[in-house]
Amino acid sequence: MNIFYNLSKYPVRLFILTQTLLLLTFISRDFPVFAFFALAPMFALIDHPFALRDFSLPFLVAMLTAFILYSFKQQNTQQSYVLSWIIYFGVLAIIFTAYIFIQRWTSNRLNKFALILFILGMEYLFLKLMTDLNPVFLADLLKYKLNWTRWNIFTGYSGATLWILLSNLLFYHALFKKPKINWVMCGVAVLIILIPLIYSLNSSNTALTKVEVLHFYLGQRIYNFTYSEHGELISRTGAWVSLLILIFTLTKAMTKKKRRDEFTGN
Repeated sequence: MNIFYNLSKYPVRLFILTQTLLLLTFISRDFPVFAFFALAPMFALIDHPFALRDFSLPFLVAMLTAFILYSFKQQNTQQSYVLSWIIYFGVLAIIFTAYIFIQRWTSNRLNKFALILFILGMEYLFLKLMTDLNPVFLADLLKYKLNWTRWNIFTGYSGATLWILLSNLLFYHALFKKPKINWVMCGVAVLIILIPLIYSLNSSNTALTKVEVLHFYLGQRIYNFTYSEHGELISRTGAWVSLLILIFTLTKAMTKKKRRDEFTGN
């Protein structure tokens, strides 16, 4: 029996599992492998029939995660940085909740990859609006392992965010979606993790750091010409595609409501 599938029936257990995996990710920051499946239970939480009713649960996850991470933080505990993490997880909870609403409007037709695009778009907005306030990103979970992300000069710093989210989505489909474990999907998830990692470990590139990204968006000069040409390509694309999805969803919802009103004669 798939124990992960059984867990997916209980929102509180999914919450506890996510909390535990995120905590392990932070504690083992020099080998943050848990980051690649720590959020998979949150994807499963969306499928729970009472996910929308338990509206406070995502926010509880957000707040407790931020405080637990910083309780164990060994350095860089400035108040502004702590606040940035709280803001990040708070808005992330809103994104998850909004996705549940959108799924209702679209009769569950929206693929969960759209949720990844929403999160990437959120990070791009953070970068544009909070650059001088030291915003945080999911990619920060890997910031102590720069030799894992030497490819991010091509994708932008948020390429690591996409890497983390995509592997989490695949592990969700492999472990939580059906009663039997999908071993093929597990294999794909492992490959998604290993291929960029192997490339990075064998690359001579210098990984892009968060400091360089912040300097670039503050208008300061950086010496990584590859990044300067494209900027945050991944998160910027996510922001634009997210906007298109939201416009399409809103238009469809209004059209559906108009047809219903015409049918009922209102």
